[in-house]
Amino acid sequence: MYSQVVVNVPALYDRVFTYRGEAPLGSLVQVPFGSSTRAALVVGHSSVTDIAEEIKCLGKPLYSGAVWLDHALLALSQELADFYLCTRGAIIDLMLPVPFREKEVSSLKKVARQATSHDETLMRSAPAQLTTEQTDAIEQVKRAIADGQAKPHLLYGVTGSGKTEVYLHAISFALSQGKQAIYLVPEIALTAQVIANVVHRFGEAVAVLHSGLSPGERARTWQRVLSGECRVVVGARSAVFAPTARLGLIVMDEEHEQTYRHEGGVNYHTRVVAQLRARRQGGVLLMGSATPSLEVYSSAARGGTKLLRLTARPPGTTLPEVKIIDMRQELRQGLSGLLSSPLRQAVAASLQNGEQALLLFNRRGYAQLSLCRDCGHIAACPHCDVSLRLHAAARRLLCHYCGYSVRASEECSRCRGQLYNRGAGTEKLAEELQALFPGFLFTRLDADTAAGKGAHQKLLTEFGRQDSHVLLGTKMIAKGLDFPRVTVAGVVDADSGMYYPDFRAVEESFALLMQVAGRSGRGTTSGRVFVQTFNPNHYCLRLLEQHDYCGFYSIESRLRRKLSYPPFGGLATLCFRGKDQHKVLEAAEATGVLCGANPAVTVLGPVAEVPARQKGIYRYQLTLKAPNRKVLQVVLGELRARITEVCSSGARWYIILE
Repeated sequence: MYSQVVVNVPALYDRVFTYRGEAPLGSLVQVPFGSSTRAALVVGHSSVTDIAEEIKCLGKPLYSGAVWLDHALLALSQELADFYLCTRGAIIDLMLPVPFREKEVSSLKKVARQATSHDETLMRSAPAQLTTEQTDAIEQVKRAIADGQAKPHLLYGVTGSGKTEVYLHAISFALSQGKQAIYLVPEIALTAQVIANVVHRFGEAVAVLHSGLSPGERARTWQRVLSGECRVVVGARSAVFAPTARLGLIVMDEEHEQTYRHEGGVNYHTRVVAQLRARRQGGVLLMGSATPSLEVYSSAARGGTKLLRLTARPPGTTLPEVKIIDMRQELRQGLSGLLSSPLRQAVAASLQNGEQALLLFNRRGYAQLSLCRDCGHIAACPHCDVSLRLHAAARRLLCHYCGYSVRASEECSRCRGQLYNRGAGTEKLAEELQALFPGFLFTRLDADTAAGKGAHQKLLTEFGRQDSHVLLGTKMIAKGLDFPRVTVAGVVDADSGMYYPDFRAVEESFALLMQVAGRSGRGTTSGRVFVQTFNPNHYCLRLLEQHDYCGFYSIESRLRRKLSYPPFGGLATLCFRGKDQHKVLEAAEATGVLCGANPAVTVLGPVAEVPARQKGIYRYQLTLKAPNRKVLQVVLGELRARITEVCSSGARWYIILE
């Protein structure tokens, strides 16, 4: 008997090697390779071989011969490699829950099992009665699970409409049919309430997979899923690879979130993996969002995805009133701080009524740059093409890209002139709130305050217990939170995200603002939302004011169609990296010429990315546009075969398929 294996040699990840002997499919073994010994994954068996030379024998099994990838995942690894134009070994490296390196195997024996805690204060009880729309959506998903329909389903529901309860009923039905379920969330740290509800509902049947687990914890959890002991898996994007042999349902909550995109190594989208996996195993993919991605909603409009709707919140709750605040007018009236008069008054009223408020300011730190008025010098990072941000509490100037920092000073490092701070962040907002509302308590949630282990959940728990009155922070406060005492939500600066150089910038801004708005008025008291902007007539904000996602989809899709951007055309980004700026740009330019030889493809660039230099590495990109994805697949496949002709050793590259 012979075994086919993928060996842990990244340069040979696209090859399969044959060894004499048999080990379980999906298990890791040692193999003699050249003059050394390597770890390898068994991907196939055969009783005969046409290899003429001497065939070496398999070595000893690793991890006690445990199986890590079942037959379905092994088949999926090849399908994903073909789809993303990468090696099968690179996909396997993504899938494996344990190190694909023998020297790290022993570390698994040293890790003690730790229980995962889920704070009861973050749990919300299930609604006493389902709405008619919830019941209808649940029944349609149950029928699809029972029939083994692999067609994707989109649960489009306004914020607070009860999508989570639909998910939980669907999971419960899948379990009753003897099947398993995967529940995907955008970020584990930002969805503690969701996880707590799932664990509360299904108890010991739940496994939680996330990047914070040690190798030993992850390995043990993986084996519990593979054995069928755990029938529900909750996790972020990597949980899509969980070994659920009897897969009946994949839930993808907040499917529009960009955190479902994985960049680095293989640049995949979790939604694509989930679709391919559900189709292969006969499971149902149930995606949910109040602001679906244009790709998914367009598929639903064409009939490729089943559309389920939740158009209203449960009885007793209503969507909040949204008010767009023109900051130009506020400045003309003498505004000196960060909060407009209407937002200040609304926060004051909520505090006086014993309610809570939430404020989004998607910039951390105290100031965005330190400028010398004498010589014009701006403190900048020596490793990245960005200014250093002032963090007043730590008295440091910090780079938000590489972590470089220096002690903050009031004097210019060049001319000893006085430095002036420009721009603001969450630290500055917290300082202003404390001055405006003395005697009240504030919780600031950003990457600085949530850095310690368990700090994020601790801060949310305190706010949920009403130990503080205002929750302020970056976009992490907009996702997955359900605090019924919040009646006022404010957006300090709605403009910054809409003008980022990315074709999805407005779509992402609309989704974020809708999520923030959805945090308000989830209890019995109606909510209000105040959005501060210098561009009050932007269609994104006007449609936000009306809670009109369909109107936004109509305008945004019309613009995308004109430009042949997804979902109305194929798009790929080729990213080039290296320490030598000249070599990186040269490689990008030569690749552009090579791709431009195909008349079906439009080449844009190369252009410098933002920032152009990060951690000492220069960054350029090309954009390829084609009528559809199939044309791109052909062009990119040809490029992979010829890339060594144009990409020197001083530049590396990778593909992002949009």
